Amino acid sequence: MNSQDILKKARQEKNDEHEEHIKVKAFHIGWLSVSAVMLFLIIFRSIYNESAIDIIMILMTQTAAVSFYQYFNIRDKKSYLFAGIISTIAVLLSLAALLSQYGVY
Repeated sequence: MNSQDILKKARQEKNDEHEEHIKVKAFHIGWLSVSAVMLFLIIFRSIYNESAIDIIMILMTQTAAVSFYQYFNIRDKKSYLFAGIISTIAVLLSLAALLSQYGVY
């Protein structure tokens, strides 16, 4: 196979590395933006003595999911496992606090 055939075959493939890189970067930028808004809402609610448990639970759920995914794909990094466990505990505590706030628990 000569270089022209390789180039032609690469152009025909549907997986474009540049497009994948842009999608990953867009996801990161999107998540950073959402995190910034969530942190703003947590601070804003705390200033007015309102509960932000629901927002914290959403933030910790995302952190746990990302940490566990990273740990399962990169087993030698125990910090991902630690972050996932801590985030899961935070989710469970937030859920208990939220249920208590509504009088369910």
